[in-house]
Amino acid sequence: MQLRYTLTGFERNYQSKIPSKRTKSRPFSTSQNSDLQFNINPWFLTGYSDAESSFVISIYRDENSKLKWRVTASFSINVHIKDIALLEQIHKTLGVGKVRKNGPTTAVFRVDNIKELQIIVDHFNKYPLVSAKLPDFLLFEQCFELIQQKQHLTQQGFEQILALKYNLNKGLPEELKKAFPNITPVARPGYVFNGIPDPMWIAGFVSGDSGFTVSIEKSHNKLGRRIRLIFGTGLHIRDTGLLKGMAKYFSNLNFNMINQDDNILETTGKESNVHVSEERNTALLQIKNNSDVLNKVIPFFNKYPVLGVKSLDFADFKGVAELVQKKEHLSAEGLMKITKIAEGMNLDRVLKQDKCSADE
Repeated sequence: MQLRYTLTGFERNYQSKIPSKRTKSRPFSTSQNSDLQFNINPWFLTGYSDAESSFVISIYRDENSKLKWRVTASFSINVHIKDIALLEQIHKTLGVGKVRKNGPTTAVFRVDNIKELQIIVDHFNKYPLVSAKLPDFLLFEQCFELIQQKQHLTQQGFEQILALKYNLNKGLPEELKKAFPNITPVARPGYVFNGIPDPMWIAGFVSGDSGFTVSIEKSHNKLGRRIRLIFGTGLHIRDTGLLKGMAKYFSNLNFNMINQDDNILETTGKESNVHVSEERNTALLQIKNNSDVLNKVIPFFNKYPVLGVKSLDFADFKGVAELVQKKEHLSAEGLMKITKIAEGMNLDRVLKQDKCSADE
């Protein structure tokens, strides 16, 4: 009966990030994606990319090339198969790249053609990334320009790319460090959170990396349970500023005063907090005061909707909120109804879809 809100290594981690296999994609559609009959808002796309995308420079051996190494650039969004329809809509909006299934449970939108990558670069220059992923893009863009100018085919240009890749994503592989020990790394660009640029950015980011959760907890009331509605986002500690920015965006939640106490930072307000654990390198935003959820969170996402299967979680979340407003949660029948809804949300919904796919 007790359903607690937990972050399973953050949602981005259970949506497996696997390099694309070159297989033919198959048509895929589900009834819940009727909200995708229009182009994706550009700020939504940036927000979703802040949550789910990767900018990758790949370097691997190629004995047929002059330098014996080959360099490629790619932009990708890797998600659970549940959101392949959203990837298809992103593909249609941008007009570049391909969408493929990676396997039974994952899908990827990938752009690796140099001419098409120019459209990706242009988009993020016009609608900049907000998260700590921005430095990765800036390093990627410099590599992309060198590749575009065919400098990667020269020794000097190739070594420039190695220097840039040193602090891009996971860095330079050990094989390349050993093969080119004299490379001087280009410093990773500094990052400072500069604010939320547009409400649609929040809608996009939340569609990829946040959760709407119904928690059924022990209580001293006559039913022995209470309902808590939770909107939450968990990120790496480097994005603490982003979470504080999201918190401040919901202005009436008393998030404006940030207090520092050793390893924990939390906002004012009894139940709406931004917590930072330096020990775990994590930051967590939670809005879990029912009044705040009903009066601010739900109206916001009614106006600026999340897309993909996350929209189903929000619909269930909103449905439970309506039951709570009607005080149906105070009856055994209402509590059972809410429990059934909660058991089909978020990761449980994903696991059920995976099981259905496996059965098929």
